[in-house]
This record gives sequence, structure tokens and C-alpha cells, in this order.
Amino acid sequence: MMKRLFIILLTLVIYFSFGFTAYASGETEQDSANEAVAVTENMSQPRLMVSDFKVEGGSLTPDKTSKVTITFKNYSGTKAVKNIKLTLTEESGDIKPVGTGTKYVDTIYAGGTYTWTVNLTASANAQIGEHAVTVSSEYEDKLYNPYSSSDIIRINVKQRIGFDYSGIQLPKKTYQEDTVTVDFTFINTGKSKIRNSKIDFDIKGLESGGCVFVGEIEAGESASGSANLRVGSEITGETKGKAVITYEDEFAKEYTKTIDLSTKIEEKIVEDTDEDEEEEKKNPLWWVFALAGLAVGGGIGCAIPLIINAGKQRKEDELRL
Repeated sequence: MMKRLFIILLTLVIYFSFGFTAYASGETEQDSANEAVAVTENMSQPRLMVSDFKVEGGSLTPDKTSKVTITFKNYSGTKAVKNIKLTLTEESGDIKPVGTGTKYVDTIYAGGTYTWTVNLTASANAQIGEHAVTVSSEYEDKLYNPYSSSDIIRINVKQRIGFDYSGIQLPKKTYQEDTVTVDFTFINTGKSKIRNSKIDFDIKGLESGGCVFVGEIEAGESASGSANLRVGSEITGETKGKAVITYEDEFAKEYTKTIDLSTKIEEKIVEDTDEDEEEEKKNPLWWVFALAGLAVGGGIGCAIPLIINAGKQRKEDELRL
């Protein structure tokens, strides 16, 4: 009896032992499967990219520092990125960050953004126009897998505009119906090309016939021109007006310079020759009569001495006889 009871108990122990082992083994396999899925999900790369940027003032110039705000977005919907290093570089060296040009960020969560404000300036001899600036990032996920990415942003560089002129003066006096020539020279004193330069005159009593177009002037160079102003006959005395110079930089921004001008318009001086011309028209052959009078007068002058001499000669002849 006791032997049979022992066998039953041993059988139960073995049964439950195998059942518990099988149950425990099943949980381990499920956990392994879940872990495998988790590891597969973590192999996806979270994308950290530049989503927007803005340049203070729209461009950089060598004479000042401008703030540039760059917005980064973590485009992953499930994974945060950590231990982030941001770097800004420009290959030519024309654009320079104030400081190191790097930034450390602890975490950007899934779907989140981060805005980096960096101060930039342009070198004194920077090339005018658009520059490609590289923005790079190095970061990790929660399992410390390393990633990196880079984007290109394009920033304009402007150089200083400088303009001067010479000439553009009116004489103190002008006369009705005369033509006054105004000579001028445009001088580019800056480091940027000047485009579409021209001058227009607006002076009461003087007609310009339209603006005078000069065109492009390279940095450090000059260009000359002249304008012919026709003085009208309607007004006299002091008159004032202006000359308006307009020109553009390489980004089509227009600049204007105004010069005040004045002159005195006087009546046209007319020589007193009208009566003589009218007399000539009435007697077109006066010179013929004048020559004839001179000829007759000369003939008479010559004849009188001859007559006198002939009379004396007759008296002498009579005395001899």
C-alpha cells in the first residue's frame, strides 16, 4: 500500500515539474520574440533635418554681424535623438560664424524641433551673391546608435554701395532759346557693381528731352555723360529745379540722390541789324550806283586839271607869236 502511494506521489511530482518547465519555457520564448521586435524597431534611423532658416536683414554684409536662426526637426515619429552636435561651415571662408560655429543639444524628442540662433558675418572681400552654407548634425538614439546628417542653406552676401558724382552745374546766367550743356561724372566708390544708373532734370523753363542713361559702373570705376538743356522763351529771371540720380545694386535695390540746381534766364540778345537788312532789300543794286558815282567823280577830278593846263598852254603859244 505504501509503495503504491509513493509511486502516485512521484508521478504527480514529475507531471507538475514538466508542466511548470514547459510554462516557463513558453514565457521565455515570448519575451525573446518581443525583444527581437524591439531590436528591429530600434534599427530605424531617426531623421534630424533643417526645416527652416531666416537671415536677419535678408543678407550678410562685412560691416555688421547678423543673426541667423536655423530650425531642426526630428522627423521620427517614435524615437528621440540625444547627444546632438550641430556644426555650421562655409567652404570659401566668405561667411564666418562668430565663435566656434558649433552647438550642443541634449535631446530633441520624436516629432519635435529645435531652433539654433547663430551670429554670422561676411569677410571684407566676400564674393557678392549667394553662398552655400553646410549645416551638419551628429546624434544618437536611446541605444547609443550613432547617426549623422547634413543640409545646405543658401545665404546672400552684399557688399557696401558707394556713389559720388562731379559736375552737374548750371551757369549763373542763361539766355532764352539757348542750349545749355551739363557735363557730369558718376563715381562708384563702393565694392559692389552699380547698375542702371541714370540722371533726369526737372527745372522750370529748361527742357531736357528725357533722362540720360549711363548704365553699369564697376566697383572703383567711373562713367561720364552730358545732357543738353533747351532754354525756353516763356520766362525770365531766377529759376530753380533739381537733378535726380537713380541707380541699383546687384540685388535690384534702387537708390536715389537729388541735386538742387538754379540759374537766371535773361532775354536773348538781338543785334541791331534789322534796318540795314531792310534797306538792302529795298535797294538791292545800291552798290552799282555807288561805283558809278565814284567813277564819275574820279573822271571829273581828272578832267579839270587837264583843261586848266590846256588853257595855259594856249596863252603861252599866243605870246610867242
